[in-house]
Amino acid sequence: MTLNKTAILSESDLQENNNGIIAGITLRNGFTFRRGQEIFLAKLSEAFGRNEVNHLGVFVPGYGKTITALSSFVVAHATGIAKKLVVFVPRGNLRDQYADAEELRRVFSNIGAPSFSFCVADSERAFLKNISTEIIITTYQYASGKGGHKALQLYCENAPCMFVFDEVHHLSDDGLWANKISKFRHSCSVSLSGTPMRADNKSLFGVPFDIRRNGDKIEQYYVALHEVTLRDAHSEGKILKKVQAHVIDYHIRLKNKETGETVVLSLEQMANLGNGEDIDVFLARKNLRFHEVYLQSLLTPAFTRFAEIYQRRISEMANDTAGDNRNHQLLVIAMSNKHAAAILEYVQVHFPQFRSERIGQDVPEKERQKYLDDYRNGKVDVMVQVDMIGEGTDIKPISIIVKADLVRAQSKTLQQLFRGMRYYAPFGEQHNICDIFVARDSGIIEILDWIASEEQQGIILKQRRLLDEPRQSRLTERQEAKWELADVLQQNIFTHNLQLFGELPQPREEQFSAIVVNVAEKEQQLRQECSQLASRLTTILKNNGRKIEISHIHSEAKKRFGKAQELMSIPELLKKKNWLDRCLMARKIV
Repeated sequence: MTLNKTAILSESDLQENNNGIIAGITLRNGFTFRRGQEIFLAKLSEAFGRNEVNHLGVFVPGYGKTITALSSFVVAHATGIAKKLVVFVPRGNLRDQYADAEELRRVFSNIGAPSFSFCVADSERAFLKNISTEIIITTYQYASGKGGHKALQLYCENAPCMFVFDEVHHLSDDGLWANKISKFRHSCSVSLSGTPMRADNKSLFGVPFDIRRNGDKIEQYYVALHEVTLRDAHSEGKILKKVQAHVIDYHIRLKNKETGETVVLSLEQMANLGNGEDIDVFLARKNLRFHEVYLQSLLTPAFTRFAEIYQRRISEMANDTAGDNRNHQLLVIAMSNKHAAAILEYVQVHFPQFRSERIGQDVPEKERQKYLDDYRNGKVDVMVQVDMIGEGTDIKPISIIVKADLVRAQSKTLQQLFRGMRYYAPFGEQHNICDIFVARDSGIIEILDWIASEEQQGIILKQRRLLDEPRQSRLTERQEAKWELADVLQQNIFTHNLQLFGELPQPREEQFSAIVVNVAEKEQQLRQECSQLASRLTTILKNNGRKIEISHIHSEAKKRFGKAQELMSIPELLKKKNWLDRCLMARKIV
């Protein structure tokens, strides 16, 4: 697994930066950098002075990677390392982040940069006719195509070039894009990402890393010049929305096809008693995600919340005619085009007061682009999509996300959730909230808990980096984090217990199989899980200033359930485990 560590710039260093230590930067027009941008650029200026030329910056979405990328080139240009810039972006990011010429001019004016010529290249027809152009903004796809590759190769041979790899997690070291880009000459590079890790654990191209031994294992650690985490962004304020996670549970009936015996289980119970198959994959294979009760249980609370904030916003706009007239929007992430079509049909039947559309690879491109443009411009309230709205798609009024797909990889899930987490000033501080609705079978509860948890200090890269810091520093960081992340909420968690009885079509012979459980092994497993949860709860309570031992947690459970843990059956252990989970979420004994 690829991990990360980051050097820390001292407050005195930061003060020096304010006095003009960043090469080539002279702020104008009242513009100021965010703290993380300033620290990164100061470190970059120093690193270039030491002839260290390849660097990684980790910034949460919405923090300003575009400004950081362009400012990095100004630094490289001022220090004589590069005379030209090539910015590589995923094709979906080009329009929202770099294709606005007036915005790029404004950025360069604000940071006091000299006049630069630039153009956008994203098609085989856009051959580089003017080889003296100083900034080229292109896509990974164009750079890998025959015409684009030839043009950029010629461009890079003409003068020292700096490369910026935006959303570098797309660029695996052994992929086609990296293979093509490696043929281009360049003098330095800056890689940028909010989640510099891949679900397939492949290495990233152009990113500095360390190799370390962990016991018998050799691990690779990405090294960031500077990292701005969720915790940092919330500490600065007005960058990310607060988060409220709503985890939906419901019951289903399973039938033993041999004995005819039926059993009613919640999703969580299925996960605990399953035969090793992932519960979300099981439900997808059985088509239960298409069932009306599944759609009702997940979509009804989401649309109830949406109607509430939508109507409130209408009232706000009526009283403020001079203000922004954008309303809240809702995004549904489906697992397939067929699933998206089923969800859209359900939404249009049950919630016709909102304009809803869907986009997917099966929708004609012209029609798909129109729907997406309407959604960007606020003409569509609800969009159902399959991985079509990703990083770089900046639609800040998205305030509700319904995650109904199977993606559970941390980096991908975070990028999905970030679509609704960007702060939108017209909504005001109080109403900048992103509501996330997931079914308990989605397998991302741990990620939601991580986002909300003040114990987890930003993204997982920062957690692992603490292994390199003194124990006292780790303890101090954890204590501070409890307060710095206080505005990330996970309090409005509720459950819908809807049963798939009667209305289900008769199951095919292979539709359900019996659940076989080794009771002794399952009891032992649940006892271990309860002990681990109790230990974690004890640690949290101690960090909150309560002097408490793990025996007290088990004593409270015995009072509640009437039995010691070693005497509990599987259903009783499940109840204890659920109670411990609730205590952990509340960060107290409930």
